[in-house]
Amino acid sequence: MRIAVIKETECEAPDNCNYICAEVCPRVRQGAKETVYARENGKAAITESLCISCGICVKRCPFDAIRIINLPDEMAKDITFQYGINSFRTFNIATPIENKVVGLIGRNGIGKTTNIKLISNELIPNFGDLKKEPSSEEVIKAFRGKEIQPYLTKLYSNNLIIATKTQSFSQSGKVRDLVGANRFNLVSKDILDRDAETLSGGEAQIVEIAKTLDKEADVYIFDEPMNYLDINTRIKVATKIKEALENKTVVVVEHDLVMLDYLTEYIQILYGSESNYGIASHIMPSRNGINTYLDGYLQTENVRFRDYSIKIKKTLPPVTNEQFISWPEFVVKLDNFSLDTKSGKLYKGDIIGVIGENGIGKSTFIKALAGIIETSIGKLDLGIKISYKPQILKPFDMIVSDTLLNTNPQYESDLGIVSAINKFGINKIMTKNVITLSGGELQKLAIVTTLMKPADIYLIDEPSANLDIEDRLECMNIISSFISSRKKCAIIVDHDLAFLDSTCPKSILFNGKKGVKGMTDQIEGTGKAINNFLKSIDVTIRRDKDSGRPRINQKGSRLDLEQKASNIYFAE
Repeated sequence: MRIAVIKETECEAPDNCNYICAEVCPRVRQGAKETVYARENGKAAITESLCISCGICVKRCPFDAIRIINLPDEMAKDITFQYGINSFRTFNIATPIENKVVGLIGRNGIGKTTNIKLISNELIPNFGDLKKEPSSEEVIKAFRGKEIQPYLTKLYSNNLIIATKTQSFSQSGKVRDLVGANRFNLVSKDILDRDAETLSGGEAQIVEIAKTLDKEADVYIFDEPMNYLDINTRIKVATKIKEALENKTVVVVEHDLVMLDYLTEYIQILYGSESNYGIASHIMPSRNGINTYLDGYLQTENVRFRDYSIKIKKTLPPVTNEQFISWPEFVVKLDNFSLDTKSGKLYKGDIIGVIGENGIGKSTFIKALAGIIETSIGKLDLGIKISYKPQILKPFDMIVSDTLLNTNPQYESDLGIVSAINKFGINKIMTKNVITLSGGELQKLAIVTTLMKPADIYLIDEPSANLDIEDRLECMNIISSFISSRKKCAIIVDHDLAFLDSTCPKSILFNGKKGVKGMTDQIEGTGKAINNFLKSIDVTIRRDKDSGRPRINQKGSRLDLEQKASNIYFAE
């Protein structure tokens, strides 16, 4: 089976290209002109059954818009949905389990949101036939004997009410009117009378989750519910979802492995080729499913979907004991909020995590270190070069390749930066305008351009936001390798515990009252900082015996009680 994908947004025929893909195609030159042709909108198209997979058009396309992929012929029977000519398609289908929580895990652009639309009846399977949409009866018949068939029978008979929290959201009006009864008390009373347009990302996320939970439904779908939420709120939201929907059918898409493991009972892996095709695996118990995803090998299907295993490994101590950077005690006052900070010092090679709830000054702290805002002792000048990545990223009108050159004209001679660009896939989006980038692409570009700037300390605010699991783990390796090899320093604010645990040997714990007052603890080992934080919210975490990844204990379980008795809230 052959897949030809032409990305319409990148194909610039006929305006800036005279169909060079057709000119170089051997089949067209032999007379089979329908092998590569112009579709109605002027974009190029390839007839997959005529393509010989020579790859010439892929190499010669000046806009890198073509992909030719060969798959086993038997997969043709498993195609579930295709968007259009030479476009993304999915194989198999996500499968909700009655009264259980199923998690979907996979890279961005692999079909998770498409599968959500299929199981919520926003899309109906077309099995790759772009000329005819099958009836619901034909779809049910096509899935006869499979686990999904009873679900689809109920879905198409209008016997299922579905409540969906989408990945992106736009809100208008008073929060009070949006959340209705707010019967699970997720939304703080402090924001009920505010206009939705004024909410932070975390506040808006909570409103969307509350709206979804407030609906009376049979099936609840949550697409990336943990984005923008701090660690404490993630655990509270996950616990509330588990309690409120105990006897409901639930599907969750999430990139935070700790939260995904805590929320779900079963896992379905989606794998394939980003933006080209996605395949839904069989269903597995959550622990096995997540470990299988990290391993990259589906034993039951005998499929290796990644040529390497992902290892969750602890970081090494700082590479030197040479003091490098220090700052004094200071206070920051912003409107009705104040932040009290202790003095601190960093050594060459230090990577420091910043842990704590939203609204207690974490971003304010690194802005103060960067000299962006006033403190009680004026704007700080640490006497060093600083590179800063903000939490909120704003797209701008510039081609990606030009952005890299403007940041550092000599970057191509830096093997470490070139390696990061390739590992993050930025080399594949060089011709794109930054305005058109996805949230994940924009985040990766921001991380790389931050590291490209000559600096002594790198201040990085929420680097894992909008990144899928593999990119988060790649980000850990890139930052760790960059800082340690160059004997620089970094301070990282993030809410993904696995990310902080694996990237930062040391951390600063922030305490206080949201929106009122924040206070910093002394710099200490990350394990101790996380332990103290988890103790304050009465949650314990163990280590998976095979993968080493952190896993939240069920409250009141044997392990939970044993760890609390030993004052081990975070097992290292």
